[in-house]
Amino acid sequence: MNILPYVIISLLGGAIVPLQLAIVNAFRESTQASQIQATFYLYLGGTAASLIMSYLISGGIKPPEVANASWWMWSPGFLGSLYILFMFIAAPKIGSGNTLLWVFLGQMYFAIILSQTGLFGLEIRQIDVYKLSGLLLVTLGGLIMIYGESKK
Repeated sequence: MNILPYVIISLLGGAIVPLQLAIVNAFRESTQASQIQATFYLYLGGTAASLIMSYLISGGIKPPEVANASWWMWSPGFLGSLYILFMFIAAPKIGSGNTLLWVFLGQMYFAIILSQTGLFGLEIRQIDVYKLSGLLLVTLGGLIMIYGESKK
């Protein structure tokens, strides 16, 4: 399987996050919105975009088997707003680069836990020396970056 297209899509998706952070920060500063108000407007725009894309790509917003969803499957929107809020709180204090790196590390560490346990129906994938080494190197880089920030 050629994984390059998926790597490129992932990189593009990752590039959206700092752009989103910068735009929402500009919105917050220009409107004097609180961090949670800015998060609301970010999700309002995301809701509108998702609605349009759902109709264009899937023909509507209701999945055929929506009744089969468990209660906890409705929580990602709540979790996503916490994710954005936490980034808005951290970025002005430690910078957007440090914030995004530590968010990434939080995602990676938790993804490993989810992969190891198979929670939420995920395929169990064992951690190997390559994954662990890469994660430790990125963590070391994060520690160096945050140390440099604390020296300013």
